[in-house]
Amino acid sequence: MVNIKQRNGLVKILVVDDEEMIRNLFHDILTQTGYRVKTAKDGSEAIKLIEEESFEIVITDLKMPGISGIALLEYIL
Repeated sequence: MVNIKQRNGLVKILVVDDEEMIRNLFHDILTQTGYRVKTAKDGSEAIKLIEEESFEIVITDLKMPGISGIALLEYIL
């Protein structure tokens, strides 16, 4: 896998999943590949992170308690 670079550095990815094991797996694999990765345990936490900084890619679970992945993507768009 080849990592994608931005002009000012590596692409930042936000991984959102209510299952800790899945979040950690994505985080570890993407970080080892050279991406800058942050994680959130739910849609609410993800929105807080998105309001604080920008991400080029968001990987999200669709079914989560509270704010679903679909609602999160609608918020982002």
